[in-house]
Amino acid sequence: MELRAIVLFCSIFFCNKIAAQIPAWTLQPNVCVAQRVGDECQLSLNIEIENMPTELFCLFLDGQLLTCSRQAYFPRKVYISIQQDALLELKNKAQKTILSKKLLIKYLEPHVQRRRIRPPWSLF
Repeated sequence: MELRAIVLFCSIFFCNKIAAQIPAWTLQPNVCVAQRVGDECQLSLNIEIENMPTELFCLFLDGQLLTCSRQAYFPRKVYISIQQDALLELKNKAQKTILSKKLLIKYLEPHVQRRRIRPPWSLF
């Protein structure tokens, strides 16, 4: 009976330790605001990375290499510019994606839609 209690206690303790080691990151902001559709949007990202093993990691924006670093220690601010929604990925040296985040772009001026002169149907 005591052995079961010890095994149960150890499994709960070590499961919490394993769950705490999941890689995570925080990107602020993850939405960029541009004046109108097609404008380039400048974004200053604050990146905070937690629970990463010691190895080489690279930061990619839509498949293009931005920077690489050991232990996922990147500058606190990364400056990027985007013209459409983009995918930011953190990959290891084997090109396996460890973390990813979609960066969104919003516009102040709505996309202008042309109004039809006449309806697409006709009675005659």
